[in-house]
Amino acid sequence: MLKLGINDDITNEDYHGDREYESSSSLKLYLKDPKEYHNRYILKLPREEKYKGAYDFGSYIHSLILEPEKVEDEYAIFEGASRRGNAYKEFKAENEGKIIITRSQFLQAQSLLEAYTEHQLASSMIKSGTPEQTLCVELEGMKIKVRADYVKYGQIIDVKTTSDPVDRFAVGKTVVRFDYDLSAALYVDAFAKHFGNEFEFYFLFINKMSNEIEVLKASKNLLENGRRKYKKSIELLKKARETGKYFEEGIQEVDIPSWAVFDDNKN
Repeated sequence: MLKLGINDDITNEDYHGDREYESSSSLKLYLKDPKEYHNRYILKLPREEKYKGAYDFGSYIHSLILEPEKVEDEYAIFEGASRRGNAYKEFKAENEGKIIITRSQFLQAQSLLEAYTEHQLASSMIKSGTPEQTLCVELEGMKIKVRADYVKYGQIIDVKTTSDPVDRFAVGKTVVRFDYDLSAALYVDAFAKHFGNEFEFYFLFINKMSNEIEVLKASKNLLENGRRKYKKSIELLKKARETGKYFEEGIQEVDIPSWAVFDDNKN
C-alpha cells in the first residue's frame, strides 16, 4: 500500500495497482477520454488482454539500463523463432510471472545497450542516483503518485525507447502527442514539493531502430504547458468526484475534420 512520501521497494505491479492516488497516466486519460477513465478507474472494468511486445521490450531496455541486477529474475529469453506454437506456450508456463523476451529482441537490446554504454553523456546521467523512485504527495488538493525512472542531484531522468526520430524538433512533437509534458511537470512539481528544492527534467531517448541516443532537457515552456494540463485535469476530476458525474452522457454530434470539407467551387 502506498503512503505519502518516498515509497521504497515498491514493485511496478503494486504501483500501478494502487487506486488511491492519481498518476500522470490517469490525469492524461481523464483529459483525453473521461468515459474511458470512468470505466478503467471507477468501474474497474476488465481490459482486453493484448500482446504488449513494444511495451515489454521497452521495459526490458529500462531494466538493462536502470536495474540490471533484476533482469535475470524478471525476464526470460525464449530461443524459439516464433511466439506461436506449443514450444512457446510451454516456455511461458515454465517462466510464469516473468516477461518473455525473444532471441531477436535480446540481440536488439544488447545492441542498444552497447550504444548506450558508449554514449558518454547518456551513460553518465545514470550514475550516483536512485532508479525507479516512487513518491506520493498532495498537489492541488489531490493525492498524486509518481514513479521516476532515475533521480539524482535535483534531476529527474526519463528513459524512452522509440521508433521515431530523436532530434529535438521531432521529440517536441512526440512530447505533445503523448502528453510527456504533463508527466514532466507533474514529476518536477511532486519532487520539488517533497524535497523543498527545484528539479530539472531530462529525456533520454533511445531510437530502437537506429541506436541513436539523445539527452534532452525539458524547457520552462514545456514544463509550464504540462503544468497547465495536469492542473486542469485535477480541477475537472475534483469536480467529477463532488458531483459523481465523470463524463457527458446522451447523444453527441459527430462532425468531419476541416480538411474533408467538400469544395463545390473546384473544377
